[in-house]
Amino acid sequence: MSMLDRFGNRIDELETIVREIAIEITTSTFVERLSPEEVWAKTGDRVRLVGELVKELKEYLFIMRPENVPTFQRLSLDIRERLEVFEETLTEGEEGAAIDSRASVEELRQALVKITDFIALCRDVQLSPSEVIKSILMLRETQDEGTPLMTQGKMQYLGELVKGVQGSQRELLETTTKIEKQLEDIRSEYDRLLFNLRKKDD
Repeated sequence: MSMLDRFGNRIDELETIVREIAIEITTSTFVERLSPEEVWAKTGDRVRLVGELVKELKEYLFIMRPENVPTFQRLSLDIRERLEVFEETLTEGEEGAAIDSRASVEELRQALVKITDFIALCRDVQLSPSEVIKSILMLRETQDEGTPLMTQGKMQYLGELVKGVQGSQRELLETTTKIEKQLEDIRSEYDRLLFNLRKKDD
């Protein structure tokens, strides 16, 4: 199975799960009357699977269109944060269960909107990967089919494209890694302040 086939299968899998959640969970008004524990029991496994699929698809996007890494990173980070908020509001076990359930379901609805955009982006990249990736995939197909190989000049040009993209990708990944670390530090500080505030209220 080719990389494009695996990529397409993962997109289909994510789309199916998102559709199930949208139909069975977020459009059902009775969910908002469940306790946080009951909502999480009903949705937890699928929500976590969605997070894993988004993470895996993000890696495919990085490979297939490396020049757009920052865009992919921002969207996947936004999705991850919304899914984390959804889980946290359901598993904290505080008072005000009905309010928490309604707020968490709304957070999930917003996450599904973002994931729908993410799926559309994946479909677009699947149809039109970057020039260098498209060339590599075409080269692999010609080898598998036994057709004549690319000329030495084309191979040299392809090699230069690969080196250029690798250099750009390294720079982008270094930048996004720094941003992620800063966001994690901010999140940790927020959690610490929130804990101290709740402790003071108690």
